[in-house]
Amino acid sequence: MKIILAIIIGLGLAGFLASNLSEEQRAKVGGAAGKAAGSVKDSKLVSIVKEKSSSAADEVDDAADAAADAVDSAADTAADTVSDAAEAVADAK
Repeated sequence: MKIILAIIIGLGLAGFLASNLSEEQRAKVGGAAGKAAGSVKDSKLVSIVKEKSSSAADEVDDAADAAADAVDSAADTAADTVSDAAEAVADAK
């Protein structure tokens, strides 16, 4: 609860200060905020998450390819079996 109250007070104070800043001061604050956002984008945590998600996507692609190959193989086997059975029936007549 104390954290929420501190956030509310901080936001109120920031709004008050932002409305009283000159254009030059607002530009400085905006630049600092942009640098902070940029450092988050370039942080080690972000790079690790990107790397892990990329490797997970590769594993999903590999699994999908393996499943497609298995389905193709099963379909080929079924088609061969049906063809052989049809030939056997035709030969029996």
